[in-house]
Formats: sequence, C-alpha cells, structure tokens
Amino acid sequence: MTAQLPADDQGSATTVSRRLVLADIAHQYTVAPVENAPVCIVELTPEQGDGVRVVEYLRQEDTVARSVAVLDAAGRAQAPEPPAGPTAAWGRTGLDEGFADYLRTALAALGHPAAAALKDAALAPLAPVMLLRTHEGPEQSRTEVLMCTRVRAVGVLFTRVARFDHRADVELGTLVATAFERRTELENFVRVEDKTQLLYEKDIEIEEKITLLDEANIWSLTQGMWAAVEAGELPGFIPDPGYELTRWHFVQHNFEVTAPADRVGHFAFQEYPDGRYRLKMKKFAKDSLRRVETFRNGIEVPESDFEGYLAREFPDLSFRRLPSLRRTKFDINIQSVTTGHGFGIETDEVTLSDGTGRVMRQVETEYLDTRHHDGMDGSTIDAELGRLTTLVEAHLAGLGISAKRGLYSKLSFLRDSARTADS
Repeated sequence: MTAQLPADDQGSATTVSRRLVLADIAHQYTVAPVENAPVCIVELTPEQGDGVRVVEYLRQEDTVARSVAVLDAAGRAQAPEPPAGPTAAWGRTGLDEGFADYLRTALAALGHPAAAALKDAALAPLAPVMLLRTHEGPEQSRTEVLMCTRVRAVGVLFTRVARFDHRADVELGTLVATAFERRTELENFVRVEDKTQLLYEKDIEIEEKITLLDEANIWSLTQGMWAAVEAGELPGFIPDPGYELTRWHFVQHNFEVTAPADRVGHFAFQEYPDGRYRLKMKKFAKDSLRRVETFRNGIEVPESDFEGYLAREFPDLSFRRLPSLRRTKFDINIQSVTTGHGFGIETDEVTLSDGTGRVMRQVETEYLDTRHHDGMDGSTIDAELGRLTTLVEAHLAGLGISAKRGLYSKLSFLRDSARTADS
C-alpha cells in the first residue's frame, strides 16, 4: 500500500523515482558480512508529483520490480533482463521465492560471484536495507535516503535519514554509494527498535475529541476506520505496521481535584487484573487541547480505600468523588508520512457504574510520539492533529453518524452526570 499524500503536497510536473536496495544486513548492523553478497537495486512504481516522505511503508505488493540492477565489484550498476512478469521482491519474511529464483538466474547471466556460492549462501543475508526516493529534475535532482526501521510480516517501514542533491544524470552506482555514505545519519534511531521514536512534550496529553451523538457500535466503527486507513483513504497517514490495532478495557474510580486552584483536575484509579492500580493524574482547569498527565503504576490500595490513599499521599489537595466507570477502547495507531508524527484514532465507550447506565461514546485523536527522522519539527503537531481530526469527522459523516467535535473530557462527562443525578 502506498499512502496517498495530501493534495497540496503534490505537483503535476514532477516524478519521484523509488528504488528499494536489497543488500547484506551487514550494511546496517554490525554482523560479519557474507562474501560476495550482491547489492540489488529494485526499481519500484514511481510516484507522480513531488511529495516528500518522512516514512514509507511497503507491503509485499508494493515491492513489485519494474527493473533490477546489481552492483559489480567496482560499484557499477549492471542491468540484467527484468523479471518476465510482475514479481514482488520482498515477501512476508524474506526475499519472495519467485524473485529469489529470478535473481539466481540474473546473477548467473551477469557472471556475478554470488552465482557461484553454495546454494543460497549469498542471498541469505539480503535485507531491505534502504529506500531511495529521487525527485527528478531536468539538470539537478534530489534523493531522499530512507533506512529500514521495522520489518514485519505485514510490511516493511523505512525512515528518512538524509537528503542530498546531485546531477540528474548521475550513474546509479554512484547514487547508491552516496546514499550508503549518508545512511549513518540518525543510524541508531532507525536500527534500534525502542529508540525510533521521541516524545516532544513530556507528561502532556495532546488530543481532540469527537463525541458521538447517535447510538453506534464502537467495534464496527473501529473496523471501518481501520479499513479506511489501510485503503489509503486518510491522505498522508499509514498504519503503524505491527501495532495497527490495540484493544483496552478499564474499570476506573474517579476523583475531581477541587483545590488548590493551580492543581485542579482529575485523578483516576484504574484496576489491574492482579488487584493493584494505576493512578492516572490529570491537571487542567478547563477542557483543552493540552493537559498535564502523569501516572503512578502498580500501586496498592488496601480494601480499595481510595479516599484514604489520597489523604495520605496528597494531603495538600482536596478531592470530590465522582461515579466509577467501565471503559472499553479500541485504538488505531497511525503515523503521518510527511511529518513522522504518530497518532491514535481511539474509539471508546464509557459506562457509569452508579446504576444509571449512562453511556458516552467518543472518538479521540491523540498525538502519541514522533519518529526520529531527518527534518524533525515539533511545531507541526497541532496542524497535523487537526487535519487528522477533520478526516475522521468526514469519515463519520459519511456513515451518517451525528457527532460533535471539541474537547469534552471524561471529567466534564462525570460532572454533568453527577449534576443530572443530583437534580
């Protein structure tokens, strides 16, 4: 799947050539190189326009080779006969079997040393190391260098680490060699799984909320939204491969912080299956885009004496107990191909446990993190979050679901419910 870019990022007179570089994994990780392992450059379907990419996501069907080049010992590109028919270069867990067969024949025809290797010894270390996106120009071109940052059975993810200008007629081998020289920029932020992302605003929750005004099945809504993302119907956003959908359930006991004025907000005890709790602490005077959010994890509250715990741990705060609730939440995790920001489309249903059965359903769009990349910019978070929320609104409207966009919080819902009960 190639994600559609936002329309205003595209121009009509430019083409972006895309080349997948399959090479020894030793080009990216400190493992012993395999002698005579080939470097293969697979030309993929080009893109019309001049859209830049911070991340690129290739499924198996996106790696179909239009042509193939192989570097010789001197680093020059040799061009064997292209595959006879549509052939994906990369499968779910390695080289596509059909492409591997083609490559063996092509290497033999070129007289490449790898052809003489025992069985598949020279092909075994090949990995999707790099993706080159070349913005073609009449005399000068620019290439974006994206290194592989995640390999999953569902697809392969690449992150931009560098860009460089070059002559439009540069020899392919030279282009690849320059890209390999630049690949080490941000190296450990793309090859170490738990170092690929950063959080721009620590302990700050950034989210918009769309409150559903109609009855709706939130699992059905989630499935439809997920399908829309997968189909490229949210321009410029792609799934987070290997973490596309997550599901959650909470039993939560709620308290409003009423004083002092500079500490007001919402404390919630969320039950763990082992009987302990996670204490979620939000500080905000009114519903807003940004709210301070911190946690205490794995705490023990003997006999569920929440009031006693709060009195001991937070003697300087005043609290008001609000109804407990049950919350089910289905999250679609996505990322922007143009900014590298990760977001959640989080559909939840909250049911009060006070006997009223009062229910609220919302779709939240939340900033999660940002992928380390060349050209990182935290100032684009709000605009990209707003664009995503508008797309989600349009999707709901297309389903005929009435909804209200805003910042209406769970705390406001609990307050309103308490007022309704009192009256």
